[in-house]
Amino acid sequence: MSGGAGEVEDGTLAGRRLLVCEDEFYVAVRLERALLDAGASVTLFASLAPALAHAEREESPDAALLDINLRGELSFPLADALLARGVPLIFLSGYDTATIPPAYRDVARLQKPVTLAQLTGRLGELLRR
Repeated sequence: MSGGAGEVEDGTLAGRRLLVCEDEFYVAVRLERALLDAGASVTLFASLAPALAHAEREESPDAALLDINLRGELSFPLADALLARGVPLIFLSGYDTATIPPAYRDVARLQKPVTLAQLTGRLGELLRR
């Protein structure tokens, strides 16, 4: 993740519950720090199974950030579970749009590396809808 402003000036992320599923440790830590600094609470996962179990048994988060490829496992089952519950989400990926299955092409996506300003700005847009 690249640098940039890490806060949403209008407070859109303050008090919001976010689920983040990212398998790259340093990317995950930077994401978590930026979101916490913006006032959100973050539940962070590095792999699919625990994130999916959490999404199926806990109260829905306000939004989610999902890396598409989690050490060889695709996060689409998690995306399905979250979308079924009406949770807005953003895919974080280096994948080209053409490689994403058609069912997910309308899901918000940010190309890695993503700046903190891009991330918080896009999250703010989703949460204001």
